[in-house]
Amino acid sequence: MKNRTNNDRGSLAVISDALPQLKGSAQKVAEYILNAPQETINLTITELGSRVGVSEASIVRFAQALGYSGFHALKIRLAEDIVSPMSIVHEDLLPDDGAATAVQKAMTAGLRSLEDTIHILDMPVLEAAIRALCDARQIELFASGNSIPMAMDLNFRLTKIGLRSRFSVDPTMQEMYASLTSPEDVAIGISHTGSSKDTVYALELAKERGARTVCIVNHSDSPLTRYGDYCLFTSTRVSHFREERMASNLATLALTEALYVGICVERSDASVQAVSETDRATGHRKY
Repeated sequence: MKNRTNNDRGSLAVISDALPQLKGSAQKVAEYILNAPQETINLTITELGSRVGVSEASIVRFAQALGYSGFHALKIRLAEDIVSPMSIVHEDLLPDDGAATAVQKAMTAGLRSLEDTIHILDMPVLEAAIRALCDARQIELFASGNSIPMAMDLNFRLTKIGLRSRFSVDPTMQEMYASLTSPEDVAIGISHTGSSKDTVYALELAKERGARTVCIVNHSDSPLTRYGDYCLFTSTRVSHFREERMASNLATLALTEALYVGICVERSDASVQAVSETDRATGHRKY
């Protein structure tokens, strides 16, 4: 695997060069990627492990042996090799698209993701999650990367209607909050891929402490769903290069909005009173 960390070399070339020296799980992963590179960049680490018949840890070790920090980094490099540069900006864009066409495609993708999410939404699970949140002593929110704004928005909304909700952008604080949860609490993990290590670990900690857990995720077969009592799924078409697309953000926001509205309806009087009090307290901040 000489020169395997050379950023100028394509990932397929690096894997191909390394293949004769690989054995066991690493060899299986390498052969799968070489035979189906386009398919590989659409898979989560859990899905790839299931298809190849190896553990997630084996896939991570394989990627690191090639000089990448992990499977996600390998997928990014692989996508750079096989998709057009314009796809880095948006999956549906073409090199000749003008600004107006680009905007229209972006908006259409967002609307499509919302429609698809509605079609797959499991209403009994959503209703159960709403009831759990209404009854919670404390609500802990976990998110990282591109999911942080969604967690911040949901935390703001839940606090405004009088629920005890908490979120920190610091993963260490999230872990501390998770370690202090109890069966009276609810923990929510938000991750488009369901493979964000910090979010998965925090939700796992909360579940071990007996808290009821909710996960909002796009991939049903992902590490985060293992620790979710109530799993709510978005439906966005996979981006070959970027997993955090605008469309996925819109679908996630729609699900958090559904939780918020459901809670408001479930505890209408308390919500109205809390909104009135919080509005009075913060009214001086508006002209």
